[in-house]
Amino acid sequence: MICMIYRRKRTINGKVEMARLYRGRYRLDGDTKITEIPLHTPDKRVAQQRLEQHVREKQMEATGILPPTAVRKAAQSPLLEHLTQYLADLQALKRDDQYIYELKNRVGRMMKECGWKQLKDITPESFQTWRAKQTLSPKTLNEYLGSISSLLNWMEKHERIPRNPLQHVQKVQAHGRQVRPRRAFTDDEMQRLLGVAGKRKVVYLTAVYTGLRRSELAALERPDLHLEGAKPFINVRASTTKNHQQAVIALHPELVSEMRDHVAELPAGTSRVFAGVMPTMTRFKMDLKAAGIPFLNAAGQRADFHSLRHTLATNLARAGTAPRVAMEIMRHSDMRLTAKTYTDAGLLPVADAVLKLPFLSKPKDTSTQIGTQNLFREGHDLSTTGKTLAGIPLLDLSGNEQLGRENDSLDKTGQNLEMVRGTGFEPVTSRV
Repeated sequence: MICMIYRRKRTINGKVEMARLYRGRYRLDGDTKITEIPLHTPDKRVAQQRLEQHVREKQMEATGILPPTAVRKAAQSPLLEHLTQYLADLQALKRDDQYIYELKNRVGRMMKECGWKQLKDITPESFQTWRAKQTLSPKTLNEYLGSISSLLNWMEKHERIPRNPLQHVQKVQAHGRQVRPRRAFTDDEMQRLLGVAGKRKVVYLTAVYTGLRRSELAALERPDLHLEGAKPFINVRASTTKNHQQAVIALHPELVSEMRDHVAELPAGTSRVFAGVMPTMTRFKMDLKAAGIPFLNAAGQRADFHSLRHTLATNLARAGTAPRVAMEIMRHSDMRLTAKTYTDAGLLPVADAVLKLPFLSKPKDTSTQIGTQNLFREGHDLSTTGKTLAGIPLLDLSGNEQLGRENDSLDKTGQNLEMVRGTGFEPVTSRV
C-alpha cells in the first residue's frame, strides 16, 4: 500500500518553486492505480493526519464497515435540499410542469405531516402510520407512495442512498374500493340528457364518443379538429393529455355533423372549441335533474361528467369491440383497466349471451323443430325424396340439386348409404 504526502514543484523563469498546500497520494491493496487528493493545508502534520483518515475511511468502505462518502454526505443534508435538486433534474429532463407541481406538493405534505427532515427520518413505519390516518381514496394514497418513491429511487440511482427504504411498502388495494364509484349512462338516459343539454349537447356527445376527459375537452382548439376528409378525427396534443402522449381519435358520424354546426357558429377569433359551453359540475347536475337522471343510484354509484367516459367503454363492450381495440380507443395502458374499471357490467347483455348458448342434451321429442335442427347439426343426410324420418317429411330436392345429392350418396364400392329409422340413426348399406 502506498500512502504519502507531498507538495507540487514547478519551475518559473528557471527557478523551482514549491506549492504552499500539501496533497496526498495513496494506493490501497487491490487497487491498480494511484489516487491523488488535495489536503487543503500547508501544515505537514495536519496533512499527514488528513491523508491517514481518508485512507482509513476508504478501507472501511471497501470492507462494508462504512457507507460511501456520497451516502454519508447525503445523510447529513436536509431532505428539502434533495427534493429541490430532484425537481430541478425533472425540469431539465423536460417533464410536464403539472407532474412536477403535483409531486412537489405531495412530497412536501408528507415531509410536514410525517416529520421528515433528513433521510434517516423516512422509514416504512412512519409512512404506514401516516397512511393509516388518511381518508383519501386508495388511488390517491398510491399516488403519494409513488411520488416519494420516485424521489428515493432517484437518490438511489445517483448513489445518495444505498437503497430505497420504502421499496417493500405495498400499495393499497384499489379495485372495488373506489371512494367515488361511477356508472355508465343507459341509452335512454343519454337521449334524455342530450335532449335537455341545449348548446352543451356537442360537449356531451364529444365526451361519450371520444372518451376525452373534461380537462382535455376544455383544451381543444380549432386546429385540433379535422372534420373534412373521408375519416374525420381529432388530434389531441400531448401537452393536454393525462399520459402526456399525443392521440389521434376517429370521430363518429353523429359527432362530426354536430361538431361542424358548432364550429360554424363560433365567434371569429375564438380558439377554444368549447369556450362558453363547457359545463361546470353544478351545471351538469342541473342537466341531470332536468333529464330525470339521479346523480346517485340505489347502489351509491355516481353519474358525473367522467361517467361519460365509462359510457364509452361500456358501449364498446356492448358492440363486441375487441379488448385490445377498446384499450386503444380509451387510451389505457392496460386492458384490465378498460374491462374492469371503466366497463359497467350492469349494462352488458349477460342474459342474452346465456340464451345464445347451444342446447347440450338430446331433445326429449325428436318430432319437434329442435329435434330436426339437432339432426342437421349432426350432419345426417336428409335429402332422400319422398321419405320420412321419425315422422318428419324429408326435404324434396329436384333437378340438378337432387341429382348431385344422389351422386354424393354413392360410396366408392357402388353402395348406396341410406338413413334408416332406428336407435341412433345409423346408416345401413344396400345394393343398387
